[in-house]
Amino acid sequence: MKIAIVAEAVEIHSGSRAEVELAKQFAKMGHKVTFYAHFKPSTSQAKQELEGAGVKVTLIKSPEIKFIGRFIGALSLTRALKKDQPQIISAHTTLPFLIASRLSGIKVVSTYYGTQLDVWLDKIFPKSPSFLDKIINLILNLAVKTVAFAQVSLADKIITQTNYCREELKKLYGKTAPVVFWGDAPPHLSKFKKPKTNQPEIRLLSVSRIIPYKGFHILIEIVTQLAERFNNLKLTIIGSHPNKKYLSYLRKIKPKNVDIIVDASDEVLANHYQKCDIYVTCDKFLFFGQPILEAATFQTPAIALNCAAAGEVVINGKTGFVAKNSDEFKKLLVKLINSPQLRIKLGKGAKNFASKHTWERCAKNYLKILSKWASQCQ
Repeated sequence: MKIAIVAEAVEIHSGSRAEVELAKQFAKMGHKVTFYAHFKPSTSQAKQELEGAGVKVTLIKSPEIKFIGRFIGALSLTRALKKDQPQIISAHTTLPFLIASRLSGIKVVSTYYGTQLDVWLDKIFPKSPSFLDKIINLILNLAVKTVAFAQVSLADKIITQTNYCREELKKLYGKTAPVVFWGDAPPHLSKFKKPKTNQPEIRLLSVSRIIPYKGFHILIEIVTQLAERFNNLKLTIIGSHPNKKYLSYLRKIKPKNVDIIVDASDEVLANHYQKCDIYVTCDKFLFFGQPILEAATFQTPAIALNCAAAGEVVINGKTGFVAKNSDEFKKLLVKLINSPQLRIKLGKGAKNFASKHTWERCAKNYLKILSKWASQCQ
């Protein structure tokens, strides 16, 4: 089958890795795959990785004009799709490229990633919101939902990655979608795995974009509170696409036992997955949480706040813990710190859970849906 994957960028940080891994698996299964994405912020490393896997990459340049630049650039995508004539489009993108995909006349199967709200509260963080801020936030939330509704309406078929996202999609936009659970750590990341060794420190790890709703400040606060009780506790935050204001704030409030690494290589990331004892996240919009599955591949248990799909990617009491609030999060963290045996038990459970959700399995489930819709076009 001739498949087009349309994405925001060719990159491999956090959730952006999903469409790259899907493309590689599709190509490995013998399908002809072309990956279309914006020229910026795509990376040459990710492009080379795709091309090395037999995936053709087409990057679309857009004029740098605020608000409309990407819509203008999207016209080039429409032309490219009409020229290449794929049988189906797997879309992992936003409004400009979704409109362009629709205009190509080719069936579009779009992945719904969840709706991230409260962008204004993130913008003003750490300031406490005033009454006016709350009004602005409500208006922007409405705008975000309106754009998201337009996006899901442009697709012929929608796929989503968790039951939470499926329910949200139905509740907010009246759309239905099958769930295709994403995969664990990709093979090239797993190759860096080594046997875990004993170490004097208790190492915590959290990986994601460095923006306020990811809750890194909450993790720093918890670690700071526990520092006197556990002087061997260390937290490493690895992130990409940092909000400069938020990154500066984190660096200002962090104690000495907290490290922040921006745009780490896969080898550095794998090394930290390998060394960490507990994966932690306080993500407010945990629609999936790809790094949780990646850490699980390295036999690492996780603790997450009970937000969005946390209970689907962390099986409470089996692969880690899901905490109701930050106080319970701290208690559960202490429980794991004090019990190496429990960490080992939950780590084994996490690895077993991750092994059932490979990218190969994910790609096969995607292909069932893509093939069905492609055949209806013939």
